[in-house]
Amino acid sequence: MDWVAVPRRGHVMNSKDAAQQALVAALRRGDIRAVFQPIWTIQGQCVGFEALSRFANGCPPDRVWDYAERVHQVMRLDRIAIQQAVRSAYGLMGKLFLNIRAVHLTAASTLPFLGSPNRIIWEITESQVADQDGASGSLWLRQQGYALALDDAGSGCSTPHRLDWLRPQIVKIDSNVVQEWAQGSPEGLRRWIAAARAIHAVVVAEGVEERAWLEGLAREGIEAVQGYALGRPASAPYWRAHTSYDQGQVGLS
Repeated sequence: MDWVAVPRRGHVMNSKDAAQQALVAALRRGDIRAVFQPIWTIQGQCVGFEALSRFANGCPPDRVWDYAERVHQVMRLDRIAIQQAVRSAYGLMGKLFLNIRAVHLTAASTLPFLGSPNRIIWEITESQVADQDGASGSLWLRQQGYALALDDAGSGCSTPHRLDWLRPQIVKIDSNVVQEWAQGSPEGLRRWIAAARAIHAVVVAEGVEERAWLEGLAREGIEAVQGYALGRPASAPYWRAHTSYDQGQVGLS
């Protein structure tokens, strides 16, 4: 693997060194761990989990993926992360939400799909399907029977009107939009809820930090929620011990 130098022993690592080290470990040894954060209906029923990646050296995942993209290894890293998430999620109730990047949408038919379309929901951001290749990839996913979730709706240049052509089954509203609502500026949240309703998509509020927000979010029309107040990312064994099928699986079918 001569495309990247492993930081030498005794060297004080900066953020780039840490990203290099994490990437090398993931690609050589599969040294990447999946954790899971629950998604709940507004009534409190667990409907599934979002899979998130963690690296042994503690490097933030975004930095590792950014570095992988710079050295043209992002597709390999994605495949390893997806495989690890699917394996680790065995026995978890409900849907499994997996993040997918634009480079995979352009070659969606080559992805190692390791689960039933009835089980997996692919999370994408609007920017990843803004070009023709990305749009074709998202269409292919739908044709295979997979559900799509628009992730981080309201972040960056994301705009509600593009839901008309993307038409995801689920819209996950970005935590910053939810925070603005909690601070007394509900306009952004309401725009996205209205746009999602127009295409009959389920609306999920991300970044819920206070249980006290739930009643107000329900009044706004939010159907499902995710955030630290409702469960931090943890291992699959932890969540298998703390959720049960008698809590139900409704709302995202």
